[in-house]
Amino acid sequence: MSVLNLLNQIRNDEIVLPAIQRDFVWEEIKIARLLDSILRDYPVGIALLWETYNPIQYRSFIKDYRPGTRASFTDNPQGKRLRLVLDGQQRLQSLFIALFGSFEGKTLCFDVLSGNDQDDVSEPKYIFEFFDSKTLAHWNEYTKDQLAKPVDKRDKTFYLWYYSKVSELFGMNANSRERLVAKLGADLALDANDVTRLRVNLATFDSAFTKGQSLKLTIIDEDLAPESEERKTEADVLEIFVRINREGTPLNRSDLIFSMLKLNWKESAEALPDFVHRINKGNSLSIETDFVIRCLFAVSDLGARFNLDHLRNKKNVEKLRANFEGCCNAIKATVDFVITHCAIQNSVLVGGRQVFVPFVYYFFHTKNHRIPLSEIPSARRSLYLLGLSRALSRYGDSRIGQVIRDSFQPLAADHDEHFPADWVAEWVEYWEGAKDFVPELLQRNHALTLHLVQGITGAKVQYEGNLPEIDHIFPRATLRDKGFGEPEVNHFANFWILAREKNRNKSDTPPAKYFADVPKNELQRALIDPAMLDFRKYRSFLAQRSDSIVAKIHEKL
Repeated sequence: MSVLNLLNQIRNDEIVLPAIQRDFVWEEIKIARLLDSILRDYPVGIALLWETYNPIQYRSFIKDYRPGTRASFTDNPQGKRLRLVLDGQQRLQSLFIALFGSFEGKTLCFDVLSGNDQDDVSEPKYIFEFFDSKTLAHWNEYTKDQLAKPVDKRDKTFYLWYYSKVSELFGMNANSRERLVAKLGADLALDANDVTRLRVNLATFDSAFTKGQSLKLTIIDEDLAPESEERKTEADVLEIFVRINREGTPLNRSDLIFSMLKLNWKESAEALPDFVHRINKGNSLSIETDFVIRCLFAVSDLGARFNLDHLRNKKNVEKLRANFEGCCNAIKATVDFVITHCAIQNSVLVGGRQVFVPFVYYFFHTKNHRIPLSEIPSARRSLYLLGLSRALSRYGDSRIGQVIRDSFQPLAADHDEHFPADWVAEWVEYWEGAKDFVPELLQRNHALTLHLVQGITGAKVQYEGNLPEIDHIFPRATLRDKGFGEPEVNHFANFWILAREKNRNKSDTPPAKYFADVPKNELQRALIDPAMLDFRKYRSFLAQRSDSIVAKIHEKL
């Protein structure tokens, strides 16, 4: 089947995308290289389709791609024939955008004068770029301006190019192509070699998309009667989809879990992305679909691992569906707790979102998803302990499952709303050898330590120059020159947080000189004693500020 035939079926909604497929992720350069491969007659893979008449949920291909646009899904109640893409979605979607649509408001354009053989065959031979109309006109006018100059006056980087929109080339017949050759030949004063290359390029382009078959198709159940018993079931097709993606790397495990959920629980296709969009407004915790699914597994007592086999059991899918609203409310309660009671608005500070999963489990089982006032200090202490130790940042699946199963589940079963802070502390000591808020623990997570001290929450900033950065107080290069070892140079007490703009101007300025311009209240908040900003007092500075930081964190608890 030619590319043209294939794309016409996509345009007519005969070839569509099942709900199990993830979003489009290819970038402009990858689309351009796909077109280069097709014109070079390179094989570009096999697309796997499933022909069905079932009332299955699907969505159309995107014609005009813009990031962040959420797909709308349609059922197939009339039982019309559909061909759903199980593998090859990214390539097919790229071709549809390239020939019929746009990418972020830009259309794909072909340099019709490219096509010279390259010394390095890995480099593109046929050049494609996405341009808006203004940029396209600019570059083509630039070519004409350069050609109007004497050769020795042209830009050193100039070479002959001319871009045409792929969508316009695609609709040309032989006469139209010859008119374009004649026009460019006259406008650009092309020599015989250039004209030949232009004519060959246009013919190659036409042939590649109307006759070429570089993209192969395999269609499951093709042309079988709608009622045929030989037709695959949705369960069969899901298994095929999972096996394809287990053997390759197109989807990660959470993508596969989400795909299986969408097939067995249609509403999740929109409910999950909608919730993720809402929960992320106004903070930088960066909640993602995989986190919500992990929490949903956890509160449904299916463990914290992304176990595909769980979703082959319909009872488990029903359990996830039934717990979805409560899980979302528990996530909301966790986000409120983390921001309001722990002054944290960025998950990076605590080593990632996974640290929140036990808290979601806790809030899921409390009355009205609320934490008793008496338990707030214990829960806050546990979050800081897990964040500083990064105990759940490694071996996350097994550790999260273990701490929930052994420490949170028994309390939930007894309807006990006590937060198991002592158990959390014991787990952290068992896993990481870290006990209480001692300097050795604070050294593991400079970011959280300093944010707790300086009262910076990690909230979003509007101006890039105000982004918080962590930097040395005493310049490390100077300390090394003076013979201090790495443990002392990179001690947490030798760091503080400052705005990016200020940090750019800091360089290796001696601290006594740089901090002379820092307001006293800012130094006090950061626990920096100006009298100690002397290289001769460096070890005393570390000891004094380390003690002050530990005391300040205990005070916060």
